[in-house]
Amino acid sequence: MRSSQEIAKQIQALQARVDAVLAVAREENRDLNDEEKTEVDSIVGTDSNPGQIAALRDEKSRAERIEAHVSNVVKGIENQEAAQSANRIKVPARAKVGTTLKAFKTEEDAYAVGQWARATLGGSKSARQWCRDHGVQNVMTTGNNPAGGFLVPEPLANSIIELREQHGVARRETTVLPMADAVMVFPRLNTEVVSYYVGENSTITPSDPVLNQVKLEVKKLAAMTVISSEMGEDSVIGVAEMLARSMAQSFAIEEDKALFLGDGTGAYGGIVGLAGALGAGSLVTATSNATFSALTIGNFESMIGAAKQYAGAQFKWYISQAGWSASMQRLMDAAGGNNIQTLQNGNSVLSFLGYPVVISQVLNTKLTSATGERALYFGDLRNGVYMGSKRDMTVAADASRYFENDAIAIRATERFDINVHDRGTSTVSGGIIGLVFG
Repeated sequence: MRSSQEIAKQIQALQARVDAVLAVAREENRDLNDEEKTEVDSIVGTDSNPGQIAALRDEKSRAERIEAHVSNVVKGIENQEAAQSANRIKVPARAKVGTTLKAFKTEEDAYAVGQWARATLGGSKSARQWCRDHGVQNVMTTGNNPAGGFLVPEPLANSIIELREQHGVARRETTVLPMADAVMVFPRLNTEVVSYYVGENSTITPSDPVLNQVKLEVKKLAAMTVISSEMGEDSVIGVAEMLARSMAQSFAIEEDKALFLGDGTGAYGGIVGLAGALGAGSLVTATSNATFSALTIGNFESMIGAAKQYAGAQFKWYISQAGWSASMQRLMDAAGGNNIQTLQNGNSVLSFLGYPVVISQVLNTKLTSATGERALYFGDLRNGVYMGSKRDMTVAADASRYFENDAIAIRATERFDINVHDRGTSTVSGGIIGLVFG
């Protein structure tokens, strides 16, 4: 497309041509001849033909509008970049922690969350203004919010989710399903279609697959911590780090307890986890072996052999750190083949008998006799367990409960459920096997 300036030059050239033709006729004291009339009419136009100049003026107007729009867009981008540059988070030297952050990817994220905490929880006017200037949302304008809740800023929410998955086995290892309603039912294929050998011209016996249902019904999990209301700007990163780690750790532990220890009682929100769900056919007893230090290779091989095999299964061991060291690591050390290098480096990725090992500290850590108790699990939790997530974490704060201590209570809640659907039966094993001390 030509620029408006290029079109303007062409209009000027045509006008100069018309002026030259008229000047020659005046100088010769005559009217325009037919050829000159045709040329002038084609340039300036007639009643039936607008002419070249009119068409060029329309084209020039369009070009000017486009150029103006492009100019506004460029100015808008420049203004936006200038605003972003002005609002870019700069962490003051006094607020830097000097150590590697564990809960946040950058100091800027941690500083923003700390300012949010000062504004929302500590009531700092300067922090509120900082949050408004830097686009940190969900800051209350006045006072606290003892009756309700408010969403945490994105850096804190992301950090809590990531930390919860690092610390917690449940969200990392199971299949997490978003829940649109408080109660949701998912179909599950329980029995396959049956095939038969038939003779020629014989009737084929029909069979139907058997479907059962996996029900998820949300439970509410809550955690609370108390912090001082006297949060200076030099401590905001530490406060943000503490908030993220404390809430994530608390939620992760409770989710793991529900998964591994849930027996349907109120201690686990009514959730029936592996402890209460697995049928007798999915349990292997380590006969005469009541401690981790007494377990043998044969006990572990019995678990592998008992697990239901199906396409795409990704089996793993689930055990506590104490259990791992006293059983699996002990057995591998006893097998020999170690040298100075292997003893120094250890196992960067834990595995045993060809399968990955996942550590969960909510599982049995007892190193003394534990007859009848669950020692560990082997199986594919992703295919055997659903974790429904109705609402992720929300936060509320209350300064009244700890008024005399000049402290603020911070409450976090979430809504979720866990259903172990691959349970096996009293005689048939499923895809998850539990080992019982004998």
